Amino acid sequence: MKIFTVRHGQTDWNPIGRIQGHTDRPLNDVGVDQAHQLGLRLANETVDIIYTSDLQRAAKTAEAINAHHNVELIRTPELREINFGIYEGRIYSEIAHEMNHHHSLRQPFPGGDCIFENFRKMHAYLDKIVAGLHQNIIIVGHFGTVRAAICYFLQIPTEERDRFHIDNTAVHCFERGTDGKFVMTLENDTSHLSSWHSNHQD
Repeated sequence: MKIFTVRHGQTDWNPIGRIQGHTDRPLNDVGVDQAHQLGLRLANETVDIIYTSDLQRAAKTAEAINAHHNVELIRTPELREINFGIYEGRIYSEIAHEMNHHHSLRQPFPGGDCIFENFRKMHAYLDKIVAGLHQNIIIVGHFGTVRAAICYFLQIPTEERDRFHIDNTAVHCFERGTDGKFVMTLENDTSHLSSWHSNHQD
């Protein structure tokens, strides 16, 4: 079994560190181009099915990938970003201390989710994906989605999620060995964006 996880392309809120969560922001022009480059990057991979968050920034990224495969594309709220409640729309650097306080107490964000509970639910959904009939899978989601998937596939505690950085349209790959365990064979790969960066230095 081979599973790719992908973070969505850039939105206008990403470069300024504005928290999105369940806020349904569209891809900006950069994000659309990133998604196109990502689609080309994955065009030659064997893909049986694609799962994506139903938020448009992820769904549009998934559509750019599926343009090269034309397989079943499942949109689901199960793969959404964490609901950050009252912090959505705020600049992360300005309220990080408040959010970290909720982390430390394992509390939900006011009006939103608890990260630990969010990861538990996402891991339950990943159980269903892994138990399915498909062997070559792409999962498109968000920063939180991909970090939850890393913890799931590598069987590491949610507390270790901050070890991993996930860039826009970054690709991670997990392959299951004969022992039934997954190994991460690709981490935060954005090599497909090199051509974009070389032509957009401003």
